[in-house]
Amino acid sequence: MKKKLNKRICCFSDTHGLHNDVIIPKCDILIFAGDFDIHSLLDIERANKWFNKQPAIHKIFVAGNHDNYLEYIGKEKTKEFFNGITYLEDDLINIAGLRIYGSPYSPEFNGWSFMKPRGSEDLKNIWSKIPENLDILITHCPPYGILDRNLDDERCGCQVLQREIYKKRPKRHIHGHIHRFGGQSITQNGINFYNVSVLNEDYKIANEPTVIDI
Repeated sequence: MKKKLNKRICCFSDTHGLHNDVIIPKCDILIFAGDFDIHSLLDIERANKWFNKQPAIHKIFVAGNHDNYLEYIGKEKTKEFFNGITYLEDDLINIAGLRIYGSPYSPEFNGWSFMKPRGSEDLKNIWSKIPENLDILITHCPPYGILDRNLDDERCGCQVLQREIYKKRPKRHIHGHIHRFGGQSITQNGINFYNVSVLNEDYKIANEPTVIDI
């Protein structure tokens, strides 16, 4: 019989500069799923300072479309600048016995960062890298049809990501990006999906971080 890990995972995203208003409970792994609003080296320093104060043993950061400075400097430089934080950009890690994979990309709109044209070969190549047998998949954007409707009731999730998730079947998928469904979760096809945005559509703190006990 597989031994229960008994790990507490705390997940959140889309702080957009309001990170000081977010209360993080004590946890084993803290996961951020994008949109801290990092536009300069100073913003990275602020992120480092804030994350290193949080009561978590392990800290994981995935960028979002509003973290343009991280796309500008590239993955390797970002990893150098982060201190005490594991930055994932199409990377697989094993932390506390859990297989975790993270990617920042989203379907393109409004010319923001870490975006590729919807349905493009670029997105197919990016999402094809998602491994099988994951405990946790982290992306900034949701898959199509999962907690992804905007205020105009349009679905904004990624169809290519949806297909790859249903093919690879991670146990849990953590994402943000669509503030409307922040703090909500759903189970489909045996996969647990979590929208962990702490902001609402008015860019105000409306949700607590999502806690998952494994």
